[in-house]
Amino acid sequence: MKQTLLVKGADGSWSNQVVSIWVLVMFVSQLGVLYWLGRTPLEPVAMSRNAPMHLLPEILFTPDTGPGPEFSDPTLFTRPNRRGFSGTAWSQFPVVKHKLIDWDESPRLFANRPAKLGATFRETLPRHLAAVSAVPPKGLAKQTNLTLPQLSLRAKSELEFLGNFSDRPLVRSVSVPDLPHDEALRRTLVRIGVNSDGYVVSATVPDRLAKVDTQQAAADRRALELLRGIRFEPVKRKSFDHPDLPGALEWGNALFHWRTAASPKPTNANAPKSN
Repeated sequence: MKQTLLVKGADGSWSNQVVSIWVLVMFVSQLGVLYWLGRTPLEPVAMSRNAPMHLLPEILFTPDTGPGPEFSDPTLFTRPNRRGFSGTAWSQFPVVKHKLIDWDESPRLFANRPAKLGATFRETLPRHLAAVSAVPPKGLAKQTNLTLPQLSLRAKSELEFLGNFSDRPLVRSVSVPDLPHDEALRRTLVRIGVNSDGYVVSATVPDRLAKVDTQQAAADRRALELLRGIRFEPVKRKSFDHPDLPGALEWGNALFHWRTAASPKPTNANAPKSN
């Protein structure tokens, strides 16, 4: 039987079997050395006396200049220093001692030249002026005379119908009296509803609550009383907005223009009579 051991491969490299054998041999050798060294235990040796230990009171840092022991600064080799390796390359600057000097000088005032005051401003001003516009200046406004027409005062109080009742004839009208009051009263606007027979069955003053004047409130109540006595001409139902509804109303407005008359001043009965 022929046995062959492949030591090297075809390309000249070691085979896996040879490498494995050598690794196993080295491992066994290391175990043998460890066993041989550890078979005899080491005996502890007692010290006859303690070793002396010296503590430095402080570390003296070596400045760039001035006295001080060399190599006592721990930053001597990490930071630039005149006593380090680059000490010879440092420039030698002389130490300058500061001296205080009592300085006393009389004040020197600027000369006042009124002729040159504002000269720089006048030279710079034209460059910052606004552009001149070509629009001609606006002329003065012409005076206008306004002639206000004279206010026409009503000779008596009047009643005017608006809306749907402006052209509707009246069957029975009322006379609007003048009210005794020292000042003018506002007009009274009444919202009225008239049925097909021509009677006013609804009358309301829209802004009645906004009036706080007792005389004005009395005028509004007087207007409501006067509207109860008027009657319009009856019309057919087809002219109403809702002719199919019985008792439908036609709505409009009544405007009272009041004329006031100053109430007579009471006479003083105790006044002395002239002879």
